[in-house]
Amino acid sequence: MPLFEYRCGACGGLTSRLAAARDAPAAIACDRCGAPAKRIVSRPSVHLSQRSKVSRMDSKYDAMVDRAMRSTASADPDRLVNRRGDIAEGRPDDSG
Repeated sequence: MPLFEYRCGACGGLTSRLAAARDAPAAIACDRCGAPAKRIVSRPSVHLSQRSKVSRMDSKYDAMVDRAMRSTASADPDRLVNRRGDIAEGRPDDSG
């Protein structure tokens, strides 16, 4: 079901309603002031999957991320593993 937007003639406020395309009324009452609001043509919205968003990214973005990862020590994904040390030695606060 599409989301329809209505603009109030009195206060200019926008009101949104979810309705079937065939059932959408020509005018409704404004949520702000109660005056009649007429249906307007609004910008369509498209929801993309994560894969689609990534595929649309500029290839320069990957190079920029790689450069940032190399130049920023805190961005290294292995920094926590490397900081932990050798598991066989245990931690100083281990008792037992």
